[in-house]
Amino acid sequence: MIFKSLVSLIFILLTLPACTAWPAIVQPSATPTDSVLALSLTPTSGPTLLPIPTTPPLPPTVTPIPTTPPSPTANMAESNFADLSPYYQAMRPEYVGDVDQVAAAGATHYYIEATLDFPSGDTGGQVQLIGSQQVRYTNNESIPLDDIYFRLYPNLPGYGGQMTVNTVIVNNQPVTPTLEADGTVLRAPLPSPLLPGEVATITLDFDAQLPNQPQNGYNIFSYSNGTAALADFYPAVAVYDDEGWDIDIPPSYGDATYLDTALFQVKLTVPEAMVVAASGSLIDSQTNGNGTKTLALVSGPMRDFYIAMREDFQFASETVNGVTVNSYYPPDLAEGGQLALRYAADALTLFNERFGPYPYAEFDVVATPTTAGGVEYPGIVVVSENLYGQIGGFFEHATVHEVAHQWWYSLVGNDQIDDPWLDESLTNYSTVFYWEAYRGSDAAESVIEGFFTGPYKAAQERVGDRAVTGPVSAYTEGEYSAFIYG
Repeated sequence: MIFKSLVSLIFILLTLPACTAWPAIVQPSATPTDSVLALSLTPTSGPTLLPIPTTPPLPPTVTPIPTTPPSPTANMAESNFADLSPYYQAMRPEYVGDVDQVAAAGATHYYIEATLDFPSGDTGGQVQLIGSQQVRYTNNESIPLDDIYFRLYPNLPGYGGQMTVNTVIVNNQPVTPTLEADGTVLRAPLPSPLLPGEVATITLDFDAQLPNQPQNGYNIFSYSNGTAALADFYPAVAVYDDEGWDIDIPPSYGDATYLDTALFQVKLTVPEAMVVAASGSLIDSQTNGNGTKTLALVSGPMRDFYIAMREDFQFASETVNGVTVNSYYPPDLAEGGQLALRYAADALTLFNERFGPYPYAEFDVVATPTTAGGVEYPGIVVVSENLYGQIGGFFEHATVHEVAHQWWYSLVGNDQIDDPWLDESLTNYSTVFYWEAYRGSDAAESVIEGFFTGPYKAAQERVGDRAVTGPVSAYTEGEYSAFIYG
């Protein structure tokens, strides 16, 4: 993720040259090599944190959810999780083996069916999401598990949505779940302990409402300005790490998710006119004869799954090292949409060479009403549509920053909540590579001063120095970008 800073923006616009011809860059070898993904399948726990005083968390609330008779969607046919061929379609051909590798390692599988009901006309109503999912979860821990926890991210204050889970079935047995952490976590009790190496199949029926104008966070789960943004729209299995289930409530600033690599199949039903951008790849589209269509989307190994859509999205594409790069944008932002494609394609070319191959078949950059400069998701990033009127400057920087996150956070994982410096520092370091390669050393130095050392020094003078190794909650919102990004 990247934040907008007025001071940095003015500085960069004054010091960087306008878009010029793009210098040639050494192309990656055509010989396939091991992808970064094959080297890192799950989040790293990161180093031990220095103790930083924080406000003690409030005890979690525990609210039982009444058991209800299974709805029709809860009786969805058992998914064939053993068939990995759908996931191969989301990968570059030379990296389909990554799917086999993460499946053999016990990665979670999601099969999700979701329908979006949009308000008619300009009524200002909310988009309703109705969904059901089957999850194949393997106990990769060394101890038996009595419960499986799901993150309900739309219920976080920083998302401003409302998600309800109506039915939970574990291995064909209905169970009574409970809500914890102020309704942002669901605990699904298991009928019997899940031993190490054993597999459970969990089916959940859920629904959610997308807010129109979230009051907090970055407008990443919303229906705003004609764009539906669906960050973390499904109940996501929480990470089990060396501290147990990770179910803390993150602040409303900084990144909110910390998830294991998983495999996704998504069947999405939306109005027929909607143009959809999503993680992974589209493998089928069927019209339903009632003004809707159903899309079949699949992912390679990814940490989460993101979707954005609007009726008048336009898009432009080009191919980079076997990857289809797509830029989605509203029609009035066509020039910016073309620039976003250029920035993303050039960054992908460079980072493929410097850091290792991007293994997926597609990469998307999407203009949305996010109030952050940009936000990263696996295989897709969003950039604030407010930046699309610029040439170069912060628009270019934000786009490239989010592309770099495909390596640092997505392919090589970390706990973004407790150790945000790990992915953000590597991402900013990578962004400097880009400026140096395409703009020269003077431009790179201007970026370092304008975006990194300048804000850091200003924060030092204002509040003193801080350790960079703190969790997001160790900093105020204003301090966070200066110390973590600087």
